[in-house]
Amino acid sequence: MQELTLKELQQVSLNILKDVHAFCVANNITYSIAYGTLIGALRHKGFIPWDDDVDIVMPRPDFERFCKKYKSDKLRLIYYGNDKTALAAFARVVECDETDYQTERPWTVQRSGVWIDIFPLDGILNQEEYSKRYSRMKRISWFVYKFRRQNHHIVFSDSWWSKTKTIIAKIIGLNGLLPSALLKLIVAMMTKYDYDTCAEYGQMSCLDDGPIIFSKEDFQDTVLLDFEDTQFYAMNGYDKVLRQVYGDYMQMPPEDKRVPKQYWIKFYWKD
Repeated sequence: MQELTLKELQQVSLNILKDVHAFCVANNITYSIAYGTLIGALRHKGFIPWDDDVDIVMPRPDFERFCKKYKSDKLRLIYYGNDKTALAAFARVVECDETDYQTERPWTVQRSGVWIDIFPLDGILNQEEYSKRYSRMKRISWFVYKFRRQNHHIVFSDSWWSKTKTIIAKIIGLNGLLPSALLKLIVAMMTKYDYDTCAEYGQMSCLDDGPIIFSKEDFQDTVLLDFEDTQFYAMNGYDKVLRQVYGDYMQMPPEDKRVPKQYWIKFYWKD
């Protein structure tokens, strides 16, 4: 198989995002581009030159509607609600016909290709409660991530140690039952408080940035931002939200930090 270049990976990701955007507009589903994708729109009018993924966020009610209703002729929605082997507390829209990927810690047992991440936003009661809940989820998520190896498709070229670790993960994880149960616990903790009745929210499905609280005032509306050859929606308070996470996000990072986020994953064109 031929590995995708970064530009090819970005183009496939962009096509997926366009499909998701069109579906959300047609079905009145609120979303916002987020994280590096949002920074790219503001700083580069498109992808950050070295970025290799796309992130969007949705309020929990919109996320649930999207996951129940999303349909596409060419793409597939995969998440914990329709795939018991999907060890992520968020959803991905995946291109499966033309692309593939390889890693020893697959997030699902299904064969899939290039994806974009869709993170739900959940309600928060207060900072103290959220910090405690976040710490518990972080510990559980660490175990769930370690069990991703059980989804690895063992091939002849794997080293004996790689094969052994995969088999051990399958045995300890009870062939997926244990990590699936842990993921259900994480989702239950994420949705403890109703999004609609809370004044604040957090992104808890990917626990990389700490227990940061955002005001729902910053997501009362959306605005269109230029991105490559099109436009996508962003939350109205995008500047405040990004500064809470990244500080001066318009400042370019040092040269040694300009690296792809998913450097341990290889994406390929199918033969």
